[in-house]
Amino acid sequence: MFYRHVGDTNIEISEIGIGVWSLVTDWWGADINKAEEILKRAYELGINFYDTADTYGEGKGEEILAKVLGSKRDNIVILTKIGYDFYHKEGGKMKQRFDIPYLEFALKKSLERLKTDYIDILMLHNPKMNIIKNPEILSFLKSLKKDGVIRAFGVALGPTLGWGEEGIEAIKTGYESLEYIYNIIEQKPGNEFLKYDKIGHIIRVPHASDVLIEDKWPLFSDPKLHRSLKDTRWLNEAVRRSLKLKEFASTKGLKLSELALKFVLSNKNVSSVVPNIASIKELEEYIKVENLPELANEDLQFIEDYYKKFYEDLNDESIKETLRYK
Repeated sequence: MFYRHVGDTNIEISEIGIGVWSLVTDWWGADINKAEEILKRAYELGINFYDTADTYGEGKGEEILAKVLGSKRDNIVILTKIGYDFYHKEGGKMKQRFDIPYLEFALKKSLERLKTDYIDILMLHNPKMNIIKNPEILSFLKSLKKDGVIRAFGVALGPTLGWGEEGIEAIKTGYESLEYIYNIIEQKPGNEFLKYDKIGHIIRVPHASDVLIEDKWPLFSDPKLHRSLKDTRWLNEAVRRSLKLKEFASTKGLKLSELALKFVLSNKNVSSVVPNIASIKELEEYIKVENLPELANEDLQFIEDYYKKFYEDLNDESIKETLRYK
C-alpha cells in the first residue's frame, strides 16, 4: 500500500481509503452484515484511512470502527464529520446545525462512539457559504487542534457535485482539507481545488455514481441507492458515452473502473481516493490498482480531450443539480 500526506499536515494516509457510508447504509448496495469483515480485510491489506460521519447509520459507522479497529487506534487515521443533527429530528427529518454548543455536543458523542480521545481529521458536513465564512467556527476548530482533540480540520462539500465557490472559500479561509466528488466525467469544480497543494484532498465517488464501473452496467434506478440522486437519463447517457473510453482502457490492459481510479491518483495533490466498496471482492479489486502501471502523459491528454468532447456538458448538468440544495 502506498501512502500520501494530507496537505501540509504530518498525517499520512493510504492513497485508497474506506468510506464507511457504503458499509453501514444501503445506498451503495452493500450487505451491511459484512461490514466488519470488509474493515478487517482492509486493515490487513494496509489501508489505514477510514472516512465516516456521525450520520452514517446514525452513529453505527463510528461504532463499527471502534469495534473492529479500536485496538489498532494509533495505526489508523479516522476522518469523521459533524453538522447534521439527527439527535433532535423534526417531523422525522434532521436539520443542519453548526452552532458551537451543538458542534461541541456532536464531537463529544462521536468521540464516545469511536472510543477514542482524539479525531485525526474532523470535517464540517456539507456546510454552506455562511458557515464556511463564520470566523467563530474556524476559531473553534483551531482551538480543538491546539488542545489535541483533533489533528486536522476541513470541509466535506456536498451532498452532490458543485459547491465550487464554497470549496475555494474554505481553502482561502484556512481550512486544511476538503472532501468532494471528482472523477473522469465530473472534473469540475475539482480541477480548481486541486491547484492548491497545501491542503488535503479527499476524493469520493471516483466512479461517477457507478457509470465508470462496467461490471455494473446496465445501471438501473433504485430509490434506495445513492445514484437515485442522479437523473436516470444522465446515467444512461453517461454510460453510452463511456463505451469508447472503455475501449481505450482495454488497450492499456485496464478495466474502465481501474482507469477511473488511476486517473484520480495520477494527480499527486490527491491525498486519498475513497471508492464505494460494498464487498470483499470490490475491495481486493481496487487495491490491485496500486500495482498497475501509472498513466502516461499521453494517456492523461487522451482523457482530457475525451472529457471535453464527451463529458463536459454532463459535468455542467451535475453542477446544476446542486442548486436544489442551495
